Amino acid sequence: MLDPQVTTAILGAGFAVTSAGLLAQTRAKRALAARCTRLEKQREADGTHIAALETEVRYFAEVTMPALVDILARGHRGVPVPGLSQEQLAGTVVDHAHQDVRRLLQEAVAVTREQIGRAARSSVRDMIDEAQTGLHRCQLRVVEEMERYPDGTAYHQSLMDFDHLVTQSLHTLQRMRILTGSWPGLQRADCTVREVVESARGRISDYLRVSYTYESRTGETYLEGRVVEPVTVALTELLSNATAFSDGKVFVEVQVFQTGYCIVVDDGGLNMNPFQREEAARQLGQREVLDVTTVQDAGQLGFAVIGRLAGEYGFSADVTSTSPYGGVRAVLRIPLELFGHGPTDEEIEAERQAAASRSRHTPLPAGAAAAAGAPDAAPVEPMAPGGLPQRRRRSPVAAAPARGSEPAPADDPDAFSAGLAQLGRTIHDTENTPEGGQLHD
Repeated sequence: MLDPQVTTAILGAGFAVTSAGLLAQTRAKRALAARCTRLEKQREADGTHIAALETEVRYFAEVTMPALVDILARGHRGVPVPGLSQEQLAGTVVDHAHQDVRRLLQEAVAVTREQIGRAARSSVRDMIDEAQTGLHRCQLRVVEEMERYPDGTAYHQSLMDFDHLVTQSLHTLQRMRILTGSWPGLQRADCTVREVVESARGRISDYLRVSYTYESRTGETYLEGRVVEPVTVALTELLSNATAFSDGKVFVEVQVFQTGYCIVVDDGGLNMNPFQREEAARQLGQREVLDVTTVQDAGQLGFAVIGRLAGEYGFSADVTSTSPYGGVRAVLRIPLELFGHGPTDEEIEAERQAAASRSRHTPLPAGAAAAAGAPDAAPVEPMAPGGLPQRRRRSPVAAAPARGSEPAPADDPDAFSAGLAQLGRTIHDTENTPEGGQLHD
């Protein structure tokens, strides 16, 4: 028999081993259970994260991207572009990836639009050049024919009407040239403010509704030839807008201020609401070329034309005021540095001699001299190599009208027509086409 002490020791050792094994087994089970719990929680967290990612991707595709396309591709201003739908993803890889996609989309649309716009503008300018050259030739022929017959005849009046239609067509082409990044297409000599106002008035269909308050101290101030045509085009747009949205008279006056002159146009038509004023101010301050991919209404581009010209030549326009007649007051501000000095005495005398010499050597056809009431015809301008007549300045309009004389009132169509005929000849004589008769960008 075993010694009781030995038996006790063996039993104690077995119990200790068994206890240790049971303890280890219990710990292992607990660790496994904890691991299973962690895995379950991780799986639930992963599922929640995946669901959040799916929700965010779907939101980006269905909400954010359409808003971006509306703004970048369709040109819809004011459309809000939302960010992440779940703030907890801010700063994560998903957030950075979405921002990269937005930048790439913006760059792709900008590059594509610029390529399309450049090609379209180039094609438009080419077509405008051809059409504008043809219309200028047509107008020169009309002016030459007008000079062969006295004012007031039915034939002369029909020529004036035809010239007016050609002038309006040329203005339409000019505005498209300007919006496509080109210059107006004409280089003019120094002209008085009065000539600029009358020229702009003669380019709109309702010219008889425009009443110009003439003052010699402002009307006989010379604008620099470089800006004559741009200012005339801008004023034409303001007059066209005023007559289109009002009935009755449109009043024009020139005011002097400390740093320049203002041409003020007042109408008594519909005023603009705050949204329209904001949009007009945006277009008047826009200096970029026309984006042909976002043009919605080609008939509402007048303010954009003025904005392009103002930014290029240094004057400004404003339509935020209300006229005393309840409509819109449009103000064209021209700084002093854009004003010139007009022709010198030497230029006037040289041109007089050249005109007299041309008149002596260019007789009228048989019968035309008697009809015109003069022995010689108006001089025919020499032709440039490109086929267009070369413009030469003739004797300019007197610096100030004779005492007691006033411009013909716009209320008298016959008197205004006669004055417009004389003004048309003067303006045509101060225009210079580019060398060779071609119209370049």
